[in-house]
Amino acid sequence: MRLFLLCATSALLCVSVVNAFRNDSTTEAQRTTELHGEFDAKAFYKSNCEECHGAAAEKRFNPDNPESQMIDAILNGAQAEDTKEMPAFNQKGIDEQRAKALIAHMKSLRE
Repeated sequence: MRLFLLCATSALLCVSVVNAFRNDSTTEAQRTTELHGEFDAKAFYKSNCEECHGAAAEKRFNPDNPESQMIDAILNGAQAEDTKEMPAFNQKGIDEQRAKALIAHMKSLRE
């Protein structure tokens, strides 16, 4: 009986650990990106921007705005009338180069 309880407890623990890693896959991918210096603008957009800006960057994005204004909004956040506040991404690993990559990706979605 003790052996059965030990095996059952071990199995539940293993399942819990596997599920924890599955639920944290986006975060793990972001950590890997941070460690290796790679940046996937498409993946970052999908997990951090698409909810507000739409799958085709059709909402709250004007590709004709000056690039410097868009970079500032990405790095420092922005507030427009009648919309949810855009968070600042400079504390989430986004620098000017990555902001430019995000802008290029968003523009490509509009083409």
